[in-house]
Amino acid sequence: MEPQVKRLIEVNFPLREVSQESVREKNIRHGHISTLHIWWARRPLAASRATALAALLPDDPQRREKLLQLVAQLAPWEVVNGDDPRGERLLDQARQLIREAFGGRAPRVLDCFAGGGAIPLEALRLGCETYALDYNPVAVLLNQAVLECPQRFSPPQAGAHLPLPPEAKGGGSRQGQLLGHEVQGRGNPLRQAVEAWGQWVLEQARRELFRYY
Repeated sequence: MEPQVKRLIEVNFPLREVSQESVREKNIRHGHISTLHIWWARRPLAASRATALAALLPDDPQRREKLLQLVAQLAPWEVVNGDDPRGERLLDQARQLIREAFGGRAPRVLDCFAGGGAIPLEALRLGCETYALDYNPVAVLLNQAVLECPQRFSPPQAGAHLPLPPEAKGGGSRQGQLLGHEVQGRGNPLRQAVEAWGQWVLEQARRELFRYY
């Protein structure tokens, strides 16, 4: 894409639809990165996703309305969390349009003040080669948890590389039991390991503090 070509966001943007979804997103708890840690300048995922897409796509007067419709359709949380059956198709369409705009390759996106990780997360979701920086060590840890760990440890074959609590080591991360609760054979190993360690911390705290309560 030539540098002088205007991006879609410079010409038009579905502000009402994206704003409504960004406000509604504040009440979503399950599966949202906002539940990982409170970040005082967290960007809504809906707005981050929509603005990233509109900034990456070049304006095309002949397709402008369809492009704006795609931006608006990708704003709802259900589209990206798996509840909307159209979600994967819409995301694939967005990724293909972005690659077409950049000569068939994934563009590089840099967020040098990544904070809570909303913008780099959505750039990754759109298929971009994404880089995130921040000078706050809490933000760095959040971005590692949001951006790096799921990619490195979520695939089933990554389970063997995840450390488990002492009580869980006998069963492994993909079979047996982790601290008394069943583990599905094809589950997400990162999720299983986090649940196992959380249960381990709970049991340790119970042993030490139960007599006081």
